[in-house]
Amino acid sequence: MDNSRSFIEADSPRPSILPCFLRGFLENPLRVASFLPSSNYLQRKLSSLECLQAAQVVVELGPGTGETTRALLNQLPQQSILLCIEVVNEFVNQVRRITDARVIVEKGSALNLRQILKHYQLASPDVIVSGVPFSVMSPEEGHSLIESIYDTLAPGGSFVTYQFRSRVCDLAFEYFGKPKHRSVVLWNLPPLEIFVWQKNTTHGSVLRNHIDFDFDAT
Repeated sequence: MDNSRSFIEADSPRPSILPCFLRGFLENPLRVASFLPSSNYLQRKLSSLECLQAAQVVVELGPGTGETTRALLNQLPQQSILLCIEVVNEFVNQVRRITDARVIVEKGSALNLRQILKHYQLASPDVIVSGVPFSVMSPEEGHSLIESIYDTLAPGGSFVTYQFRSRVCDLAFEYFGKPKHRSVVLWNLPPLEIFVWQKNTTHGSVLRNHIDFDFDAT
């Protein structure tokens, strides 16, 4: 664990990410949740999540400029893999500056989660962390993303998302039920909530039978 932290700290001191974040927000206002990067308080909350401690494969959807990515890396085991999927060019370039061998950065849409996991031949993720703003997605896109998250997540795995609105709870209920845990991060602009769900270890979603994701399927 100490070795992983030294990797991340080797990037410091880093120039301010605010100009980059503002450019990304202005160019992609419907894909970026906020005009300000995540706060240190949010990063600490994420890095303290128990589900990360033994996770071997983790996916981060919408890592932004990589501040949350660094927080996740501080908690992940040395032999883990963190796949970051980001659609905004400005942010992709920032995340690729992280000098940690555990990180894979893919420029693409979170809606292509299944295909991206197959491309890298990764096992079902133990944890999926999402900063993608569900509140600005169309109902069809929101349901499609939640379905992909549920299907690809390993049985017993955790889905974690931080959001400014609770719309994700309605989208996720069909598959995950109510959140296992939720907490408010007041020291963030604007304030937000962290939601944590755990996938049932038995087959099937909460409200309907569901086929588990098969990486070998065509």
